[in-house]
Amino acid sequence: MKLRFFLSKNIELITVLFIVVLWLSNLVSASTNVDPSRIMFVAKPGERVTGTIKVTNPSNLVAEVSATVYDWTLNEADRMVTSEVGTRKDSLKGLIKFNPQNFKIPPGESQIVRFTVTAPKEGELFERRGIVFFEEKSVYQNQDGMGATVVTQVGSTIYLALEGMRMAFNLKDARIVKNADGAYQGMINIANQGEGHVRYRISYKLINQKKALIHEEQFSENVILPQFERDVSFPLPEKLAPGRYNLLLKLSFLGTNKSTSRTIPFTVGD
Repeated sequence: MKLRFFLSKNIELITVLFIVVLWLSNLVSASTNVDPSRIMFVAKPGERVTGTIKVTNPSNLVAEVSATVYDWTLNEADRMVTSEVGTRKDSLKGLIKFNPQNFKIPPGESQIVRFTVTAPKEGELFERRGIVFFEEKSVYQNQDGMGATVVTQVGSTIYLALEGMRMAFNLKDARIVKNADGAYQGMINIANQGEGHVRYRISYKLINQKKALIHEEQFSENVILPQFERDVSFPLPEKLAPGRYNLLLKLSFLGTNKSTSRTIPFTVGD
């Protein structure tokens, strides 16, 4: 969300800013929402695929919406960073079309947006991706003449994988470490050496020296983009009795029946 407003007196900044935040929090809380939030296609070079996105307006005002595609990647903290479409090699620029692209949604109603993605006919086989933001721009003005322009963005991520592209995931290292607070945690180093993103889920079973299962855990899914390498940590139970343990680690790859496993022995205490 982008917010712009102008104040005439600096001394009023704190008070007016507080009022603006309270005022706008009520105005922008009811923005559009989309379903699904993630769409994945697999296509042959030159093939055309189609999909739909449902955009809903839960507010009591008419929403004027436009669909805009952006490029994106992840930063070191795995947070999405967007840029203008066409700035990245893996962009969907020129490959995607919407119907409709600009539209109005009455209060409490929905709009189905159909789109077509055409896979490149020639060139290297690598994944294209983008995020479609359904942008709603509103100009608000209260009775005192205070104004603000608010742009709300609700996105749906689209992946286009090409048949035959190389997929390669490498679990380079897996170990148990003790953090600064003295708690034990798992640490893995993974690399995506392929040309498409990989969605994976970490799970483990913890076995004590008597070969008894004392704890098991499964975490939410993660994504690693092509040509990325990451260190990923996950917590173990806070209080572990002194002794020897085996951690049976498993990484499952979503959308496939493939997985990779490691057994990590470690000792707690002296």
